[in-house]
Amino acid sequence: MNKIIHVSRTKLVAIPLAIALTLSVGAGVAMAATSPPKVSTGSVASMMPTFADVNGTVNPNGAATSWYFEYGLSTAVGYASKTAAKSAGSGTTDVSVTGTLTGLSPATSYNYRIVAVNSRGTTVGGVGIFNTSAAPAVVTGAASSITASSAKLNGIVNPEALSTSWYFQYGSTTAYGSSTLTKQVATDSGDTIVSIGIAHLAAKSTYHYRVVAKSSAGTSYGTDMMLTTGLSMTMNASVPSVIYGGFATLSGAVATGKSGVHVTVMSEAFDQTAFSGIADVTTGNGGAWSFSAQPTVRTTFKAQTSSGSSSPVMIGVSPRVYLNVVSGGRLSTRVVGAISFAGHVLQLQRLSRGLWVTWKHVRLNGSAKAVFSTSLPKGSTTIRMAIGPFVPGINQAAAGYLAGFSRTVQYRR
Repeated sequence: MNKIIHVSRTKLVAIPLAIALTLSVGAGVAMAATSPPKVSTGSVASMMPTFADVNGTVNPNGAATSWYFEYGLSTAVGYASKTAAKSAGSGTTDVSVTGTLTGLSPATSYNYRIVAVNSRGTTVGGVGIFNTSAAPAVVTGAASSITASSAKLNGIVNPEALSTSWYFQYGSTTAYGSSTLTKQVATDSGDTIVSIGIAHLAAKSTYHYRVVAKSSAGTSYGTDMMLTTGLSMTMNASVPSVIYGGFATLSGAVATGKSGVHVTVMSEAFDQTAFSGIADVTTGNGGAWSFSAQPTVRTTFKAQTSSGSSSPVMIGVSPRVYLNVVSGGRLSTRVVGAISFAGHVLQLQRLSRGLWVTWKHVRLNGSAKAVFSTSLPKGSTTIRMAIGPFVPGINQAAAGYLAGFSRTVQYRR
């Protein structure tokens, strides 16, 4: 009797356990068969000024699945762009994928995430953020210390936070043909004045020259400038560019070294076709002279005496850009120049790991002003407004103007 009861109990216990295991496995299969894909947004694999490669993983969970990356300047208004959809298959394991984000702007902050779609639903990954790099910004400056056989070439290089080399090309035509030694500029130096001397030039000859800068983000070429050797007088500029309303000192000397020589300072704005006199000065000791100029747009200057003229000197002008924090944490900006900047687009930029990156685009109203709000990261952020940056060479904000930047502001959210 006891034996029969013992066997019966064993069978009665064993059967429910088997059934439970079967039901458990069946439920797991059923659950996997109805689950949408799984995704994980990965890191940035490579990056350049206008494109980036980003990684991610997709698990199709047993159904035919396609995936893509979507990306844009802000998550608040939705992602403006996406990559072409590709297949991840229909397996049940993670598949590593890489997408190329194109059409990007240099030195700009972007959000991105992976998206996977199959018959059971759509899954989006977490948000990743990256900053595109920028090719160096360059401006060719006026030559100085010009003699019958030598000159000093000047310019400005901004490395855009990347390891950057620079040199000057020069020659009797715009084909150049000769280059100076290559030098480096510090990655965190911002706008840096660069200079180098050239020698063994032909007397009373005209030479073309321009500055060139290279980094992993690309190569930038400055505008072509000219100098003439062996002139009867020289002219130098204290700075290659000014902010609207600022001054630059023009100075030089006559080759004879005589004092009391009458010098006419002449100018030609970017949209003019001839030089006109703007000042008369007289040389002092050693034949030296100077004049304080206030260009309102990109202007070329030269000095002239009865015995000849100096080489031309070009001075660039940036518009004056303002930025202030107003009530409610909003920001106000305006741009001032000799022309109206109404309707122009500015970039709100934030400092990220030593690089200025664009966070938001802002259009000025009819008075060249704008008041706006933005969702900057929580905490303290260094910001500025910029107009017309990241255009190689002349770097125009408008015809006759270089890029313009406001003062920096510490914004707390």
